[in-house]
Amino acid sequence: MSGQGKGANYDDLSSAGYTSSGIQKDSVASGMMSHADLSGSGKGVVSSLQSAGARGQGISGSDMNRSDLSSAGLNHGGVTKGSGGASMMSSVDKSGTGDGVKASLQSVGAKK
Repeated sequence: MSGQGKGANYDDLSSAGYTSSGIQKDSVASGMMSHADLSGSGKGVVSSLQSAGARGQGISGSDMNRSDLSSAGLNHGGVTKGSGGASMMSSVDKSGTGDGVKASLQSVGAKK
């Protein structure tokens, strides 16, 4: 997956709240979904993560497209202040869960 950024395995997704049973209440995933719904941006990233979690699989950089990542504020130059990506990073830092998804999205956004 050279140049695509690292992926997140199912354990990473599950830790963030993207599970085969759906999005867990009060998780990083539910916060990302709420932010995407309220802001209208980042929905493609949430959808990709939700789909992979529901299948019980991981996700790689090739599973996401540049426009979805940019919409979520995950760009070559870093994470956009006030974006869904920034909100997700803050949620991960506060909750202590979802580090794998955070690292994966940062990596994929920076490299894709």
